[in-house]
Amino acid sequence: MKLAFGTSFHNQPNYFIEKIWRGLLAGSDDFITNYQNYQRRYLEKFGVCWDGEDFGEFMEPKLHTIRKDLDNEWSAGKTIQLVINLNATDEFQFAPQITCTSVQRIHIDYSGLIKENGPAVFIDYELLDQETLAKLAINDGFPTIADFFLYFNEEFAGNLVHWTPIRY
Repeated sequence: MKLAFGTSFHNQPNYFIEKIWRGLLAGSDDFITNYQNYQRRYLEKFGVCWDGEDFGEFMEPKLHTIRKDLDNEWSAGKTIQLVINLNATDEFQFAPQITCTSVQRIHIDYSGLIKENGPAVFIDYELLDQETLAKLAINDGFPTIADFFLYFNEEFAGNLVHWTPIRY
């Protein structure tokens, strides 16, 4: 199944391709050759290369993604194709196929009934504390909790799609 990613947010690059690759490369040596091949194909298609290696140690990996998934299509064992520009002439699969390792339910509550000073986030119906929320935001590719809530800026219910062993 295809998982589409944008490459920018509010006209600024989000570096999701680089962050996803950083996580893949940390997980297995098998991805090193693939990384170079996909980078070369990206260069051939778009005339530029992504910048992952230029960020050094401060760029945290993107280890999962959050999706609406109204039909609950995602489940452990599904094949994931990581793409940008979904259904466009320049659609590009930027990494080898990987496997969904698990799915967790996520709910972001903006009612103010749970937390008066901001939204509450639940994973599998359990309220996240601030430390776990910070880990979730970073592992989903956002530099801060504030950036996470800038993107998820309204009531949200969906699935957290994992391709690593991380769980909350």
